[in-house]
Amino acid sequence: MNFNPLSEKVASPGSNRWKGFIKLHAACAVCLCLSLLSSCGAGGFAPGIGRNTNVVLVSIAITPANPNLILGTLTQFTATGTFSDQSTKDITASVVWTSSNPNVAGINGGGLAAAFSLGSASISATSDSITGSTSVGVQSPTLMSISILPENPTIAATTTLQFHALGNYSDGSVQNVTRQVTWASSNTAVAQILSTGDSRGQAAGSSTITATLGSISSSTTLSVTNATIVSITVMPPSQTIAVGTTLDFTATGRFSDNSVQNITNDVTFNSDNTAVATIDNTTDAATAVGPGTANIIATFNGVSGSAPLNVTAATITSISITPATAELAPNSFVDCTATATLSDGTTQVITDDVTWSSSNPSIAAVDNTGSVGAVSAGNVTISAQFGAVTGSSTILVNPQLTAIRISPSSASIAAQTGFAFTALGTFADGSTQDLTDFVLWTSSAPSVATVSAGDVNGLAPGSSTIVALLDGLVGTAQLTVTGAKTNSIVVSPAAAALQVGGSIRFRAKATFSDGTTRDVTPWVTWKVSSPEVAGVTSKGVARSARAGMTTVTATMNSVSGAAVLGVH
Repeated sequence: MNFNPLSEKVASPGSNRWKGFIKLHAACAVCLCLSLLSSCGAGGFAPGIGRNTNVVLVSIAITPANPNLILGTLTQFTATGTFSDQSTKDITASVVWTSSNPNVAGINGGGLAAAFSLGSASISATSDSITGSTSVGVQSPTLMSISILPENPTIAATTTLQFHALGNYSDGSVQNVTRQVTWASSNTAVAQILSTGDSRGQAAGSSTITATLGSISSSTTLSVTNATIVSITVMPPSQTIAVGTTLDFTATGRFSDNSVQNITNDVTFNSDNTAVATIDNTTDAATAVGPGTANIIATFNGVSGSAPLNVTAATITSISITPATAELAPNSFVDCTATATLSDGTTQVITDDVTWSSSNPSIAAVDNTGSVGAVSAGNVTISAQFGAVTGSSTILVNPQLTAIRISPSSASIAAQTGFAFTALGTFADGSTQDLTDFVLWTSSAPSVATVSAGDVNGLAPGSSTIVALLDGLVGTAQLTVTGAKTNSIVVSPAAAALQVGGSIRFRAKATFSDGTTRDVTPWVTWKVSSPEVAGVTSKGVARSARAGMTTVTATMNSVSGAAVLGVH
């Protein structure tokens, strides 16, 4: 069973978080498990009439009538009873609600329906012998707009850049549509772009890059300069790995206009000692061959940079998997990490180097990245093998998920900022599990805020209900988006010192015009002034490369804050 996402991942906060959305649709065969409330029935009498058998229920009307539901959303139905004296009353809470096809649209005892898969169903409300019905159709959400990332970038001629297209849908979801859109460049003499979104700068100038899907289009401007390469920094610096394992390398170029650009896809990697390590230019991964030191060299337009790779003679003596144990609901996932302990006492992450297997894939299957997907109830052993050494983890698949709760239950953010909600599942035995990556997230007001894998993007002032769905269970939280503006950003620590090869995490705190402050570390754009000294990730983690000084900057809504990092 393949548990890789069906669509390409984008490097964004919580980049694995596309799996939750994709896999939930594969789980739509699971019926809505909310318990139907037992109906006491209308008793055939108009409420308030008592046992007067002359006033009886004669019909039930359901609203909305014959609606088209959007996949992954909730709809509240109402049952209105008409009585023999021509009176009417809302009897939503006293009827028995049923769906003819709960795999498509399930409904709970209060008339709340969830659209689980494409198709049609009949929703019925029954009291004694009286039934009212309506037909529903579940449709795919409508594409509302396309966002192109990165926005208005600048690259040097003869270098490449990967564009991504994100589709914003009517249900508030965001999907990666990079391989579905049609890409075009308005000036192919300046820049060319392939169907995959890969672009290449041809000559100095600018070109409009357009992504089109159906009738929806979006554009951004790609600027190409005639700057020339000055230096190349290869990362990571001076790492040690065991024979037979691998390590991924990246290359960053500094150009004559002092711009900095990721040129990993443009350089040619090679090793100066192939008896120690080789490197694959397709995957940019170096493989340790034998003990010693090899320099991994990246070359572009006659300029080179390098980083030493040390290969130890120590051997792998044991493998541990984290998590060592996990409890999953069916159709949920957990990413496992394999860490080797070497004969010299050091450790190394070897997740990509081991062979993964499951003792019973019908209970839980594992792919070659260590991602475990729960299928059905039971216990299973997940193994990671490297040579003759094996490590294992125990996975319990518990089908009795009883509730979903979103934490926090309410939040307030400024427009054009983000927030992270967490979905917590409670099981019949009282245990809890973080299901953030596995539930289907929706926003009741996508014009106010969109949500994907728990990460909310506030678009405009207003309020929205954030909803998490899994296996027929529903969790909700209230989100308020204000019109507050970003006044300032403070990066902490304000100054830090590292040894070469060390790392530190910076945090960004924003102060808004309404006087509130909030940690915005995942939502700012992080940059360093001297990438040859240190690099910084999208999460604010800086890793030093060589001695020197660099400024670490966090920017959001055109407001920036900075810190100084010294490497010695």
